[in-house]
Amino acid sequence: MRIGQAGLAAGLVACGTETPPVEDRTAREPVAAPTSNYVTVEVVNGGTISGTVRYSGVVPAPRSFPVTDDAETCGPSQSIRSVVVGSRGGLADAVVSLVDIRRGEALAVPPPPVLDQRGCRFTPHVLLVPAGVPVRVLNNDPLTHNVHTAAFENRSVNRSQPAGLEVIELDFESAEKVKVKCDLHPWMSAWIVVTDHPYHAITDGAGAFELPNVPPGEYTLETWHESLGTIRQAVTILAGETLDLTVDLVAGD
Repeated sequence: MRIGQAGLAAGLVACGTETPPVEDRTAREPVAAPTSNYVTVEVVNGGTISGTVRYSGVVPAPRSFPVTDDAETCGPSQSIRSVVVGSRGGLADAVVSLVDIRRGEALAVPPPPVLDQRGCRFTPHVLLVPAGVPVRVLNNDPLTHNVHTAAFENRSVNRSQPAGLEVIELDFESAEKVKVKCDLHPWMSAWIVVTDHPYHAITDGAGAFELPNVPPGEYTLETWHESLGTIRQAVTILAGETLDLTVDLVAGD
């Protein structure tokens, strides 16, 4: 699968290589990211980068996984879509971020981030987590799962979680994209995106995203999707401006 180009209302486009609902930005207590060079400042008359990530091309058919164990809970099979596209081509679960921002508003602590296991699926599929904030992993299925993370900058874990074990806490000190899977049920996967600044967003079911209160300046905007890879593009945001972008991710044959 190749990575296509991004269509922009403004800015330049450059393709990168594959690596890993709009973020709730309710006011919360700030947190310092332990490994970040990011500096918190008061943002005066910041701008907003918003828009839509769209998928262009034939949407891949869902992959069907036969269930050989735990069918009472998981069903006879599980149908998994690697690319989730809305009615107008909006791409869900893409992560949009400013990769080179060094100064801006404080990174805030959300309510305790939760990754649930319910119906033999991880929910949500993509989760934004500030560095230094533990993730609470729940198991709401009446069976055993295991939580297996693949990290490079953080410690990977592989822990069994029976139905009676209410919570597993995962700790992440460095920013990166961490894949989570269940080895007992191979269709189950999720991504934890560990952040060291607040300018990240996950696209919603319509592909929409928003990065508010961005200090005026020139930045590199990254759009990442687990199956379609990464593209980067130059953007310039002016004081008080709302910059509306359309980013197209294209999958080849």
